[in-house]
Amino acid sequence: MPDEPRGQAEVVIPHAWLLPNLSLDAVRALQRGDTTSDLERGDLRLAGIEVLVARNWVKEEFWPRIQDAVQKGYAAEKTYTFLRAHADRRRARRPKKSG
Repeated sequence: MPDEPRGQAEVVIPHAWLLPNLSLDAVRALQRGDTTSDLERGDLRLAGIEVLVARNWVKEEFWPRIQDAVQKGYAAEKTYTFLRAHADRRRARRPKKSG
């Protein structure tokens, strides 16, 4: 798809992994302004430059596997309480500062 946004992380959390009564407003409150958040057929889909997933959205038994929900980009950080996914790493390294 040529119109697909480039450089975005995408996280899709299956419905079976989510806690009941998860509010889409609560999900959106944690995200950057440029992140899209949708519940699609019960699955939670998040896409943006940086995506946050809170542990209290996911059933306890699935938290150890939450990185598996990252479809695009990579899991940059995982703590006891959240997962942060970033868009793909830079293709080229930044030049070193001289000085």
